[in-house]
Amino acid sequence: MTDATVTRYARIINIVAIFALIGVLAGSLHLQFGAGEQPCPLCLVQRSGMIGLAVGPMMNLLWGMKPAHYAISILAAVAGSAGSVRQILLHINDPIGTGYGPAVFGWHLYTWALVTFVIAIVGIAVLLLWNRPFTVEDHGILSADSPMRVAGLTAALSAIIWVAIDLVVIAVSILPECGLGMCPDDPSPTANLGDVGGWSFVLSLGVLAVIIAFIIARTVDRRMTSSAHR
Repeated sequence: MTDATVTRYARIINIVAIFALIGVLAGSLHLQFGAGEQPCPLCLVQRSGMIGLAVGPMMNLLWGMKPAHYAISILAAVAGSAGSVRQILLHINDPIGTGYGPAVFGWHLYTWALVTFVIAIVGIAVLLLWNRPFTVEDHGILSADSPMRVAGLTAALSAIIWVAIDLVVIAVSILPECGLGMCPDDPSPTANLGDVGGWSFVLSLGVLAVIIAFIIARTVDRRMTSSAHR
């Protein structure tokens, strides 16, 4: 494969990984805003781990593929896994044994979070064995020598911006519940938008991300085209 092909495949893998994590975050945000289930402290640890997992691929897209970027994601996955295992063990010892929050296919979300973190760690380890993307000249999607055009650039930037918007929403939304201190261990349900309203809100964040990404992608593409014609 040529260097450009290697870079393209590596970027696609990173973009898909980010969107997969966005899907996980979307489920947790829908639970919060659509069902009124406020996150507990360990839930926030796991959400932070998911966002930390996305940081490595985001850095790969913005500044080029580097093992150190994947290392950040592995560390985030380990921290998130610790939160998941802690919550699983707490509810195993719970005499009532109902667990926290709804169950999906028989497993609670913190169990699915642990599965996600483990899959991520294994997946990143496999990607680290593919050394070729680290040896090519890749300076990121916004560099002048990037092979990505408007469509690919929009997809990559949409993933990055969507994660950033989710982070802001999570940070702002927990302030009424937690203030500047520790969040309650068993927060009470709050008013919610309902199932349709919750998903509409979550998807609106994605639409906003795509709009912003498209504007940036068009600007970058015009700049690159103008520079190439000089």
